[in-house]
Amino acid sequence: MNNIISPLTFKKNISIVKQINVDKIVKKYKGFGIDVRPYFKNLKKISILQCNVTGYQFYYPYDISGDSFFYEHFQKFDWYYMPWKWEHNIALKYLHSGMKVLEVGCAHGAFLSKISKLYDLKKVIGLELNKSAKIENNKWKIENQTIQDFAKDNYNSFDLVCSFQVLEHISDVHSFLKAKINCLKKGGTLLISVPNNNSFIKNEDSCLNMPPHHIGLWNEKSLKALEKIFPVKLLNIHFEPLQDYHVSGYVNAVNYYKYPKLLGKIIRRFNRIIGVYDNQLKKTLSEKKQLIGHTILVSFEKKND
Repeated sequence: MNNIISPLTFKKNISIVKQINVDKIVKKYKGFGIDVRPYFKNLKKISILQCNVTGYQFYYPYDISGDSFFYEHFQKFDWYYMPWKWEHNIALKYLHSGMKVLEVGCAHGAFLSKISKLYDLKKVIGLELNKSAKIENNKWKIENQTIQDFAKDNYNSFDLVCSFQVLEHISDVHSFLKAKINCLKKGGTLLISVPNNNSFIKNEDSCLNMPPHHIGLWNEKSLKALEKIFPVKLLNIHFEPLQDYHVSGYVNAVNYYKYPKLLGKIIRRFNRIIGVYDNQLKKTLSEKKQLIGHTILVSFEKKND
């Protein structure tokens, strides 16, 4: 522990949150039809560590991240690459014609395509490491580069730089964020959306919130802390209301995951039989606009370097 540093601050002020058996993670991913054992090599356990300066939590060893094969596996699930999400609608509030826009981790460019139709934008570029996603047309294009490499030739170039559901997959978070900010003009806007680990998902114990899928765990506190590390000023924090497709996950997380796994299953099954579970679903649906959902989005303004 004495030699471990925070990948966000590079400081040694680190504490252990918990350890997880790799066998448990491997078993969970088998439910998605994928064997993730090779990504963990000979590890028997991994740790969740916390940067005590920022509250940012990360898995250790640092980089147990999935490769292109891992992510291609999830493309067959409709729910994985949703072309338009809540955070995209929020992002529209920060856009206007004449802007230069960069999206980091743009998949196949659904967001870029939509905003290019809605606004007369001066420049629209997406970065995506999946080479099959390379696209170029007269309104927008996708380049196969890391943000770190792209930033070398695009300093102070964009009015808005955004990434949606990307930062949680990154192990080298400091250089990733620094490069994004370097691409912004002074006064430009940085948008970041990530899963909110202060929401119901913290109780889900889902493998998709673990390596090799997710590498870091973000919440309001750790996102706010970015303005103490980088030349940015926090503008707004947006919390996603609970979405219809997350209602059952919310009900399970709030009511059943607090029990040991087997006991939780038994209680849920019994409640299904007597109608309690359906009532929980209906109540949650009726209150969903007041409930905090899966995602948090933050906006920052770039200050002087």
